[in-house]
Amino acid sequence: MSEYKVQEWITPSEIKTIEYSGYWNDETQDKGTHWDVLDGNFGKMEAYLREKGLLRQLEESVRRLQSKFNRELHGTGADLAAGTLWAVPHLLRLGKVEKIYCVEYSRHRLFKIGPKVLEHYGVPKDKVILVLGSFYNLKLPDKSLDFVFMSAALHHADDPNALLSEVRRVLKPEGVAIVIREHISEATLKAYVKHILRFFVSRAPSGIQKRLFGRTFHETKLIPKSSSELFPPDPVLGDHFYTRLQYQEMFSRHGFIAEHVRDKSSSPQAFVLINGSA
Repeated sequence: MSEYKVQEWITPSEIKTIEYSGYWNDETQDKGTHWDVLDGNFGKMEAYLREKGLLRQLEESVRRLQSKFNRELHGTGADLAAGTLWAVPHLLRLGKVEKIYCVEYSRHRLFKIGPKVLEHYGVPKDKVILVLGSFYNLKLPDKSLDFVFMSAALHHADDPNALLSEVRRVLKPEGVAIVIREHISEATLKAYVKHILRFFVSRAPSGIQKRLFGRTFHETKLIPKSSSELFPPDPVLGDHFYTRLQYQEMFSRHGFIAEHVRDKSSSPQAFVLINGSA
């Protein structure tokens, strides 16, 4: 392990009960990918961050907080579903950040890959706390954080309302949230055609489906009646798909004013959130 401070908010048995934990705790899934920096090759990770626009979305979101809401990234925050901790050095670079709780339930990402990333970019050990935990249950007092950051995290939650409720609970009244790399789906003709194809594929035996597509499909209606039927979640990775209106409705339901940070060069999008009653 590293000398970074560690807190465990969840037990190994509890981790197994969280959705999709089997996949994200399978260390072999990261072997040889852009996140596999244990060999000291950080170039592939940096290329991926540029190619997918993650840094661009983070930087633009911070700028939008300043220009639209006159808010700055500062104080104590949390990176939820922090993964390999790639965002930590950039969060520190973009604001006057004192401390970041990095909350993640993938042990190898948090305790093996993450510290390598932090050490490579010279992140001071007093700035970070590595937290093995669930973003549904943050062991933090009410109104204790100045900011929350999530990258490709909200759409992985089976219960996004529970997650947003917890974010609202721990944020100070003047606190902010940055949510990047979120899928925005639109009910296009192409989306309906894909659904119809999945419907007919799902009629085949599960064994054949797995051999041909590596997974099984479970569409029950030829013509979907709702967006949740049109855009079913990925059963392995846990990706969920929402329309722009659904995102706005979720944020509003939990008392947030949301600014859509449009990224024309990327399909995933970003949002910045502030307390609507502050």
